[in-house]
Amino acid sequence: MASPLVFITGGTGFIGSHVILSTLKSGYRVLLSIRKPEQRDVIIQRYPDYTSMIQTVVIPDMTKAEAFKEALNEVTFIFHLASPMPGSGSDVRRDYIDPAVQATEAVLYAALNFPQIKRVVVMSSALALLPVDAMDGSDVSVTDNTGEVIQVNLDEPFPDDLVGHGQKYAASKIFAHQATKDFLKIQKPHYILTTFHPVFVMGDSLIQKSAKDLDGINAFFWQGLFSPKPIIGTGWVHVRDVAEAHVKALEAPIETGTEFLLSLPGFPWEEAVDYIKAQYPNLGCKLEPPFEKRWTTDASTAERILKMQWRPREKIIHDVIDQQLSFQAGK
Repeated sequence: MASPLVFITGGTGFIGSHVILSTLKSGYRVLLSIRKPEQRDVIIQRYPDYTSMIQTVVIPDMTKAEAFKEALNEVTFIFHLASPMPGSGSDVRRDYIDPAVQATEAVLYAALNFPQIKRVVVMSSALALLPVDAMDGSDVSVTDNTGEVIQVNLDEPFPDDLVGHGQKYAASKIFAHQATKDFLKIQKPHYILTTFHPVFVMGDSLIQKSAKDLDGINAFFWQGLFSPKPIIGTGWVHVRDVAEAHVKALEAPIETGTEFLLSLPGFPWEEAVDYIKAQYPNLGCKLEPPFEKRWTTDASTAERILKMQWRPREKIIHDVIDQQLSFQAGK
């Protein structure tokens, strides 16, 4: 008997690539949505030990439920990770919010037509639970399942820089998450719907091929090491923990609508800097105290229900820095 089939959107990205690997290692088959046929070869080459367990389906536009009709015929579980990323465009509605909301709604509504689908996991973000400018603030406290509706004033212009891109991305997560909650109120789906809210996701990358390919939160962390102050706060989680949480969510006793914050406990930046400078004395880290941007997180729901045991911040630091040093050395 064939193992269950997991449909994954956004599997070509940093987090998604690890989610695919964790899913395959756990014995599930994977059906991956891709936008272009040529992406299939890249995927197959990335997981040479699991080629017989991987299928792909080309879905150029994920904003309409009809696009998923044929893809979901044999699917038992869905991981929805696809989302506009920072730098996707200048118009917050057109380039961020609309595609994020519409793709999320399309997946959720499409799954209603397939009674064999048991669970759907939606990848959101801790930023969906916070004010849109929280990434830039000094002290942040975040937990899950608060039920709070985050207000965003789209009439106020966003900064036209890296901060602005981050705020637009946060806005898209806020609106997409609200769409998920609204869907639950209206539809009462037959499947168990779960939402993940990871904090800053870092770790070794399966998709980076050279030093110039560094992007995402890994890039924010790395670039911040050579500035007087860090770019991101201390809400961290290893990418492999996020991937493993997805697999755990397939079997754990979860009530529909449950939201999970995925995060290490917050800590002072001073502790991370002291460790980095001790472990990498020749790195040239320029971070100097005092530091702000400290996060306080409560991920007890994931620890209790999913039995998550987080990789320590030292593991995250080594996995990011060692990989970048290796790329710089041409290895």
